[in-house]
Amino acid sequence: MSFVRNALGTVALALATAVFAAPHPSFAEEPAKPGVSGAPQQNSQRSEGAPAETAPTMQQSEAAYAAGDYAKALEILKPLAESGDALAQYRLGYMLALGQGAEKDLKAAAGWMRKAADQGDASALLQLGVFHLQGAGVDRSEGEAAKLFKLAAEKGNATAQLYIGQMYLAGAGIEKNEVAGLTWIMAAARAGNAEAQFELGRIYATGQGATKDTKEAGKWFELAAENGLAIAQYTLASNLIAGTGVAKDEAKAVDWYRKAAEAGMPAAQRDLGAYYLTGSAERQPDYALAYEWTKKAADAGDAGALSNLGYMYYTGKGVPQDDQRAAETYEKAAGKGLARSAAALGALYESGRGVEKSNEKAADWYRKGALGGDKQAAARLAAMIVDGSTLPADDSDGAFWVAMAAGEGNADARKWLEARAEAGSAPAKARLAALIDADAKDPANDAKAVALYNEAAEAGDALAQLELAKKYAAGDGMDQDYVAAHQWANIAATDGSEEAVKMRDNLSKLMTREQIADAQKKAREWIAKTRDKG
Repeated sequence: MSFVRNALGTVALALATAVFAAPHPSFAEEPAKPGVSGAPQQNSQRSEGAPAETAPTMQQSEAAYAAGDYAKALEILKPLAESGDALAQYRLGYMLALGQGAEKDLKAAAGWMRKAADQGDASALLQLGVFHLQGAGVDRSEGEAAKLFKLAAEKGNATAQLYIGQMYLAGAGIEKNEVAGLTWIMAAARAGNAEAQFELGRIYATGQGATKDTKEAGKWFELAAENGLAIAQYTLASNLIAGTGVAKDEAKAVDWYRKAAEAGMPAAQRDLGAYYLTGSAERQPDYALAYEWTKKAADAGDAGALSNLGYMYYTGKGVPQDDQRAAETYEKAAGKGLARSAAALGALYESGRGVEKSNEKAADWYRKGALGGDKQAAARLAAMIVDGSTLPADDSDGAFWVAMAAGEGNADARKWLEARAEAGSAPAKARLAALIDADAKDPANDAKAVALYNEAAEAGDALAQLELAKKYAAGDGMDQDYVAAHQWANIAATDGSEEAVKMRDNLSKLMTREQIADAQKKAREWIAKTRDKG
């Protein structure tokens, strides 16, 4: 479990996705009383002065709860809670928060949790802190959450110790203190809290909050794994495969992958399926097990598993060969943003396997894959543009993808760029100039690149304008000229280039006021001249 900040800068517990987890860690770590499995339990003390006869009445409430008669359990709890019984107050808040026996009422739940917390009940302090962290039934307040977690932590609640430790490390609701954060998380981990053990492993693995120590990380990951935490089992398995912090051991890795997979973790199911699908020099693939685990992960929506399942249908490994199902499965994975599946789907549309042949759709999927970072998709898109199988979205789009292929040594792509530049395409000139710039440095190449940058910049290409500014600033292939560099950086900045803005501002620090004024005047004149031409 870790703290993460969202786009608004707020903090949420990564695993606390609901008001209560089911079961909530604060309940799961405490012993259940005989005959009442599933009823929320805690280690709080009954409030002083509570009448002796409340014990059997509480037992009746527990029995009703265990039997699923939430209305009766709630009916018994209410007078006990109103009489000041902290345990009853906590349980009443719990049931109201989940809508058990009555309509869900987070505000009322928080109120009862507050009453129990005010009596020092550790579980109520913990849960009220979660409420404040999430703004559930109470005002959202990281500061109040941290205060409550700390109180519960001091009473020995391991989950609260983990949470306050994380808040100290993040500086969320409390002044950042890595020593205090690590100390609290260590206390929770030593108390046997699996999530704390995993978090401690993550801290040592990344060096965020403590000195990086992969061996120590491996020890805590293994403890968390042995305590049944699926993410820890998965992480340990991955480390055993790679030999990170532990000795490489494929057999043990597979055992831990299987445990995490059996616990329902899609990533573990996916990786276990991939293990059986690929085989190695020492073992044959097991396509039946590959399909079993890959299908489970795919059914859970895991993009990588969907892609692997598409590959199995495409190749007929572990399943009857079926191009149509391959295409359908690849599309599901691509729809989740997996670039390699978009590339695979592009290839199916280009060849007409499992789908109606369509160069347009092939190019669309290749583009999606390329934008996601898949090099094969980018190469195929460039090849289709070069051979005329598809038209680029515009001049800039075509030059971008073809230049990428040319940079990888594709001679046909380079020739295409040269022809487009010769025909007057500014984006092609800018991209070709960049390629020439990357070639062996000599005066002829420098002059050719500068000339192309100049032509493209004058034609309004923002990339060429920025690169020309860099050349003037560095004196690369020309005399150093801060005024010209500032002018072109300023012009490029009007197209929204953050790099150009930063460069212009940095140049200003090296220039006199007169030089800056001269550069600004030239930029304004160029923009006005270009506008008049347009």
